[in-house]
Amino acid sequence: MGPVVINEIMYHPDAPADAEYVELVNISSEPVTLYDAEIEAPWRFTDDPDDPSIELLFPADPPVTLAAGEYLLLVKDVGTSGSRFAVPAGAKVPAWGAGNLASDGGKIQLSKPADPDGQGNPVWIRADRVVYSDGSHPQDFPDGVDPWPVQADGQGSSLSRTARAAYGNDPTNWHAATPSPGTANR
Repeated sequence: MGPVVINEIMYHPDAPADAEYVELVNISSEPVTLYDAEIEAPWRFTDDPDDPSIELLFPADPPVTLAAGEYLLLVKDVGTSGSRFAVPAGAKVPAWGAGNLASDGGKIQLSKPADPDGQGNPVWIRADRVVYSDGSHPQDFPDGVDPWPVQADGQGSSLSRTARAAYGNDPTNWHAATPSPGTANR
């Protein structure tokens, strides 16, 4: 996991729909560049790494570098997110453009590049992944209870990671909270 993790997810805003965002944060004590200069390949954010409708390859020139504790806000649309939420001045806010986060639950993943395979195809190493739900799919869970908070499903809250260094793909490490893009979770 890490050193950059998924920290907040606005997958189903109350309005407008294009105000979706995913917040990343550098949990290490050192700067992290989202580009591997050695193999000349960027990090990647996707909604489904095997069949993405959202795919954001981080820029190479100049590459995105996050200082220790710094946030990065990935958005569907920069203008919509900026008008809907208070984003700190100077925040890094790249847009993914095409595709939307699944409003009833889905997966998102941040990946680092690795050396290409024998055929020259890119290989990705998972840095962090979250498979979330909207809290209304008990049939998808072994005990018949969907543990994800329903308040993040179009009711104005976001999914906020409770402990940054704890496993991100565990519903008990997430709670519904007032959106706080680019700042500490509430």
